[in-house]
Amino acid sequence: MEKQKDKMMKEKMVKKGKKGVIIATVLIVIFGGFTVFNYIRFKLQKKEEVKKEEKIPVEVAETKFMNLKWVLEQTGEIRPLVEVNVYPKIPGKIIERIMVEKGDYVKKGEIIATLEDNIIQAQLAEAKAALQSARARLRQIEANLEAIKKDYFRLKSLYKEKAIAKQKVDHIEAEYQATTEGKRLAQAQIKQAEAVVKRLEILYKDHKIFAPVDGYVSARYVDPGAMSDTRTPVIRISSEEELKIVTSVTEKDFPHVKKGMKVEIKVDAYPEKVFTGTISIINPTIDPRTRTGEIEIHIPNKELTLSSGMFAHVKLYLGERRGLVVPRDGLMRVPGTGSYYVYVVENGRAVLKNVKVGIAQENYIEVIEGLKEGEKVVVRGQNRLKDGTLVFIVKQEGAGAKGKTE
Repeated sequence: MEKQKDKMMKEKMVKKGKKGVIIATVLIVIFGGFTVFNYIRFKLQKKEEVKKEEKIPVEVAETKFMNLKWVLEQTGEIRPLVEVNVYPKIPGKIIERIMVEKGDYVKKGEIIATLEDNIIQAQLAEAKAALQSARARLRQIEANLEAIKKDYFRLKSLYKEKAIAKQKVDHIEAEYQATTEGKRLAQAQIKQAEAVVKRLEILYKDHKIFAPVDGYVSARYVDPGAMSDTRTPVIRISSEEELKIVTSVTEKDFPHVKKGMKVEIKVDAYPEKVFTGTISIINPTIDPRTRTGEIEIHIPNKELTLSSGMFAHVKLYLGERRGLVVPRDGLMRVPGTGSYYVYVVENGRAVLKNVKVGIAQENYIEVIEGLKEGEKVVVRGQNRLKDGTLVFIVKQEGAGAKGKTE
C-alpha cells in the first residue's frame, strides 16, 4: 500500500517536471521571438533614420541689393466723381410723372419728374389777381392824386391873391396828404402781393423736379403715383465723364505721395489696356485705427470706356530706392495668411526664416525684414524641405557663384 502511494507520488512529480520544462521552453521561445522582433524593428528604424537623413538637392540664389522702382500697388472700386440723389422739395404730393428711366442721359436743369400742382396753380392765380387789383387801385389813387395836386396849387395861388378863403386851401391840402398816404399804402400792398406771387411761383416750380447736374440716371427709387417724401430720393444721377478711385496708403508710404502724381490703372474688363489717372485729393490726416491715409484718384473718361462699379488695380510710382531682394521663386507663403518665408542654406542644412516683403519688380521681391545680404536662399527644391533638412547645393546664383557644386 505504501509502495503504491510512493509510486503515485513519483509519477505526479515526473508529470510536474515535464510540465515545467514545457512552460520554460515556451517562455524561452517567446522571449527569443520578442528579442528578434525588437532587433528587426531597431534595424528598420535605423534604416528609416538613414533614409530621413538623405540629402536633398537644391538650387540657391544669394540675396543682394539692387535699385528698385518704388511702386505701390493698390486696389479700389471705380466710382463716379459726381453722384447725386435727387429729392423732391415738396412732401405729401402725388408724383404724377417721371420722365426718365435708368440709363437715360440728362442735362442740368432738365425736368425729370412732376408733382400734382392743381392747388398751387389755383393759389397762384388768386395771388396774381390780387396783385393786379392792387396795381389798378394804385393807378386810380395816382390819378386822383394828380387831380388833387393841380387843385391844391391852383387854390393856393388864389389864396395868395385873397380870392378864396383859407378854409378851402386847408381842405384841399388835407385831401392831398390823405391821398399821398393812400398811395404809399397801395404801393406797400403791391409789394406784399408781389411777394406772395413770388413765393407761390417758387412753390409752383418746386412741384417740378429738375436735374441738378449732367449725367446718367443710375437708379430710380419710386414710381408715378407714389407720394413725395423729402427724405426719399426719386432718382440718382451719376456723372461718368470723370471717375474717381478712393484708396488708402500705409503710414510709411504716405509722406511720399504727392498731389498731381500720375497713376496707372487696369481693370479686368480691358486687361491689356492701361488707363491714366491723377492723384487729386490727399487727406491730410492718418486714420489712427488703420494707420493709413486716404487719397483720391481722378480719371478722365470722356469716351465712357470705364464704368462706375468696376474693380481697379492701381500702380503709384514714387521714384526709386535701394533694397535687398530675393528671386520670386524662393518666396513661399503660409496658406491662408499674408505671411511669407524662405529656406536658407546654413552649414549644409535648410533653415526656415520668416520674412517681411516690400516692392515686387520683375523676378525679384524686396525683403524688408528677416534676411541679410549674401544669404543663400533656396529657389528650387524647397517643396521637399523642412526646417533642419540636410541639403546639398547643385546650382548657385549670385555674387559668390562660380558654377561649382557643393
